[in-house]
Amino acid sequence: MQGKYTVELFAKERNLTRQSAINLLSKLKKQGYVTVSGGGRQKRIYTVSNKIQKPTNGFYSIVNKYSPEKLQPDFKHYTYGNYTIEHAIIDGIKINNVRTRQATMHLFRHIRSWKRLFQLAKKHNLTKEVINLYYEARKTTRCKTMPKRYQ
Repeated sequence: MQGKYTVELFAKERNLTRQSAINLLSKLKKQGYVTVSGGGRQKRIYTVSNKIQKPTNGFYSIVNKYSPEKLQPDFKHYTYGNYTIEHAIIDGIKINNVRTRQATMHLFRHIRSWKRLFQLAKKHNLTKEVINLYYEARKTTRCKTMPKRYQ
């Protein structure tokens, strides 16, 4: 029983009342078998799957949150622990795609720790690429100024 459903369609296929269908979908959602989209003025669409759907919390979720250019994920990126904007900038440079670089430029507006960014850049040997991307971003968007010790 996988696919996309509204509450009414799900209730009709399962031969349940509307409230029972809502309760079952809620239970499945808590277990991770259902993801929900829509709501508000739109109809809620429930995507039911046979496997547990783990929400992504990596590069693409951060970029799509902060950048006006939204990206369709090429892969599912799961992270464990503290994944910050600085990590996302390094991953965006590593992906090395034109659209990804454009979207990554907008992340420079939200940097909290330049020190962490340059420690990660040094660790991955991407210091020059970070600086070049920063200066490209300065041409198109308003960014926080980079401290002089990192220039």
